[in-house]
Amino acid sequence: MDPARKRRGFALLSVLWGLSILSIIAASLLTSTDLSYRMERNALRRTEREMLVEAAINRAILALVDRRTEKRWRVDGAIYDFAFAGAEIRVSIQDELGKIDLNASDGSLLQGLLRSAGLGADDAASLVDKVLDWREAGDAHRLNGAKEAAYRAAGYVYGPRNGPFQSIDELAMVMGMTPALFARLAPAITIYSGRPVIDPQTAPREALLALPTMDETSVDALLAARYDGGTLTSGGQTAPAGIIDPAISLAGRAFTIRAEIDMGGVRQRREAVIRLTDNAAQPYWVLAWR
Repeated sequence: MDPARKRRGFALLSVLWGLSILSIIAASLLTSTDLSYRMERNALRRTEREMLVEAAINRAILALVDRRTEKRWRVDGAIYDFAFAGAEIRVSIQDELGKIDLNASDGSLLQGLLRSAGLGADDAASLVDKVLDWREAGDAHRLNGAKEAAYRAAGYVYGPRNGPFQSIDELAMVMGMTPALFARLAPAITIYSGRPVIDPQTAPREALLALPTMDETSVDALLAARYDGGTLTSGGQTAPAGIIDPAISLAGRAFTIRAEIDMGGVRQRREAVIRLTDNAAQPYWVLAWR
């Protein structure tokens, strides 16, 4: 073959290889740019959703403390739906006084809660002993309770706190508790009321069923009356059921606010537990954020 022709062939091949490499690099850059764009767009949308969830929670707080009765929102878990900034928003407020306090409630109320969740009398009594042993100091245990030695013997890598529950999730760690049972109990329990009893006017269904005087029929009747325009009376003032009379101070009271948004088919949920204060500079404290 002619050497000059051979050199031209190699030169052409080199050009073709170079063009192929440049095409690959260009495609890679385009792919990287597109990926970066999509990542930035997703991050922006995620931030928008986060801000909308926080805005929804703040909107609920404003409705909670509004001095106008007709502008206040219910605190018995009623759901408020509205649209804002292209998102569908669902918000509810639950008064923690309507829930069963793990640290303040006695054994009978806790046993009623467990029975309403499906446990038999013996199993409920046994688990109540373990719950009470968890929150109380000392090594002495109840008949069916459990302290450090029992947890170790059962293969647990931890023992009971021997002090107050620090979160409702801690109940899931008590010996004998199962994930399924805890899920049924969670809507009815709190650590923020500090009271041995519940307020039936704001209590969720799960907490009402724990009361010894309540069954499913009476609970259904109470909830129906609550949503059919019943009223609460305090100090001569009247307010719709589920709404706290503005004459009552909310300082020191805790509430769970749940917010869910649907933005472009993507849902985001947040739950905040707040405690109101009488300090205008710091009107509430966030106790938990999930």
